[in-house]
Amino acid sequence: MADEAIKKRTAPKKHVSPWFWAFWTLVIVLVIGTVLLFKSASQPVNETDTVSKIAKSEATFDVSLNKRQINALVAYYLSESNDNGYSFRVEDNIMMYGTTKFLGDKFTFGMSLTPEVTKNGNIILTAKKLAIGDLPLPITTVMQYVKSSYDAPKFVSINPKKKQIYINMSELPVTQGMRFRAQQIDMAADKFVFQGGLANDKK
Repeated sequence: MADEAIKKRTAPKKHVSPWFWAFWTLVIVLVIGTVLLFKSASQPVNETDTVSKIAKSEATFDVSLNKRQINALVAYYLSESNDNGYSFRVEDNIMMYGTTKFLGDKFTFGMSLTPEVTKNGNIILTAKKLAIGDLPLPITTVMQYVKSSYDAPKFVSINPKKKQIYINMSELPVTQGMRFRAQQIDMAADKFVFQGGLANDKK
């Protein structure tokens, strides 16, 4: 009995490889990171269909633009916030291009968005397709990364949970005392109609 007790006390401890702990640490970090990412993506975004700040008068007018003109306006309005490497183009669909980071690597993506005009003349862009090479990332994950890394102007808000980008026309900068709201977007006919009028910014 004494010999058995001595053997038990002197039995060598099993050596656990450092790779064992590295592996499980990585798994835990990935799980926690994924949970936090989707928790953040699921947070509600306070966005309302804001009423246009165009004054009610007979001075309102309609402006009809094509894709080329819209692309020029988009480049103008987003020029100050384009340092992040994101861009929007009106092609057969409305496209957003940029880069996203996953596990330390950067990937270029293209996201197809479908436009919708709200009853108050604002614009909602809903993401329908995502091309990002062979990486099987969901749209919500990419949009959450864009939201956290893109210094968007105040008239643009991103809602990853709904896969939407909201353009608040009432927050666009006033141009020569005029404001604009959307009336019609017809991608097939290459027709974008906006209503302009005197700015009514009275509180």
